[in-house]
Formats: sequence, structure tokens, C-alpha cells
Amino acid sequence: MDSEQIAYLNQLKEHLFHAILEISDVIMYGDTHHVETINHFGDKQLSLDVLTDEVMFETLRKSKVVKYALSEEKPELQDMGGDHFIVSFDPLDGSSIVDVNWSVGTIFCIWPNKDKLIGLTGRDILSAGIAVYGPRTTILWYNVESGNVEEYSIKRDDNDKLMWVRIKESVKIAEKGKIFAPANMRASADNKAYEALLEYWRTNKYTLRYTGGLVPDVYQIFIKGQGIFANPVSKEAPAKLRLLYEVAPIAFLVEKAGGKTSNGSHSILDIKVEDYTQKSPLAAGSKEEVERFEKYMAENRN
Repeated sequence: MDSEQIAYLNQLKEHLFHAILEISDVIMYGDTHHVETINHFGDKQLSLDVLTDEVMFETLRKSKVVKYALSEEKPELQDMGGDHFIVSFDPLDGSSIVDVNWSVGTIFCIWPNKDKLIGLTGRDILSAGIAVYGPRTTILWYNVESGNVEEYSIKRDDNDKLMWVRIKESVKIAEKGKIFAPANMRASADNKAYEALLEYWRTNKYTLRYTGGLVPDVYQIFIKGQGIFANPVSKEAPAKLRLLYEVAPIAFLVEKAGGKTSNGSHSILDIKVEDYTQKSPLAAGSKEEVERFEKYMAENRN
């Protein structure tokens, strides 16, 4: 990227970080009841889904640098009036657990403006971020200038105003790890490779840490610096994670932090975008653990 594009990207970053503050406030005081609507994927929407989606779209319009945006709630290109980027996002990942007050998050991904995303892969992503709303609100963000995944947290300045402070300059994922977060466990009923992998993790005394929220379950791998999140599929339990809004941005950040990702056979970043509702399996985390995942899944394909 040239210096002008980096400046535009930093401008967009400031707006996105402000949106996370707004969403944090919406989640704290918002309504966790369902509204009478269903999104494109057939999910019942919470009022929070709708509100956080509106916050993100309005923020991207105000940034003046985004041409198109699309979300899990609105998976079609929406004209934002700018010229430089396309942004895909999941405004509130973890809707099903927000009512029990577990950690949830926002995922966003910044692409070059090529008028569409069809035909691109995760290798084309410019930057991405994950925000988690837990005891603290924090963000992981890829800095194109340093080449690092950074972590930010909210602090108060001397005037009691909220501000973002970088608390980690470079987040890295080690090659080995013994934390596992096994999603879509129902797939193990007819995916014998997954069943065997679960047994491997148990018998080798891995630490189970799984909340059912994609963002916190992946975020811990960055902060602990090791482990694996696995969401394989089977005939009876197909893929549910969305490529553009969840899988690709997470894979981008994981690989930029030195980790590895896979859909069971190859990197998530090599998956070509075919449509805006595309789904994919996902394994992400320490390189050695993801390679073990691929090895076990290969046995299921034979």
C-alpha cells in the first residue's frame, strides 16, 4: 500500500474503533429480546443485531473512505459513498449467548475496492480486526505499517474521556499449544476423524476452554499465545461459519500473528469468494495443532 492508502486506512481505523465504543454501550444497555425478523441466513435477529448493524453501517458512511460494505445481517453490497475500501463485518458475533451475559464480539475485514469481492481470496485482505466485549472491551487489529497484530484496550484520560490505548505491540501465536476449543461437536457423531481428534485432545491432557462464542474462543488463542479452535463439519452437521464475515478475517489475523488456519485441507486464505453467503469449516491457531487437525480430517476423506 502507498502512503496515501495507508492514511485512508488509518482514517477508517479511527472510525471503526469509535464504532466499537458505541456497540459496547449498546450491548451494555440494549434489549436482548428477539425482534420479528430473520436475517438472510435464517437466524432470528435480536434487537441488538439490528442496532449494532446500524452502528457499523452508519460509521462506515461517515468515514468517507468506504465504497461498499456488507454484513452478516445484510449480505449484499451497500453503497457507502466513498472510494477506497470494501468492508465486510459481523456486528454482533455471539447473539445466542449474549442473553446469558457471556463475552461476545464484533469482527470486521477491510478489502481493496475492486467493485466486488467475488473472485478474491483472503490473500487480498488489507487489514482486519476483532473486538471482544467482556469484563473489558478490547480489539485486535492488524497494523499494515508494522506488520504486527496489535491489541488495544479502553482507558480514561485525565478528563475522564474514553480513549483507546495500545497494550500489546505484537501479538504472536506459538507453533505448539495445548488449549482446545472444539466447536460443532455434534459433527463428531458422523465424522469419525473429529471423534478421534477429540479423544486425542482428552487423552493427551489438553485444556478445554470453550464458551460457544466464536470471538472469545478465538481471541484466547492470541492472548494465551497458543492453542486451537476447531469447527469441522459433517453430513449431518454442515458448516455454519460465514467466510466473509467471520472465517476470512479471523484467518487473516491468525496467520499474520504466526499461526495457521485450515478448512481441513488448505489455508482459509486460499478460499476464493464465490458468493456473499459462503460458509466454511475452520481450524485456527498454533501451526502444529492445525496440521494435526488436517491430518485427522484427511483420514475422514479417505
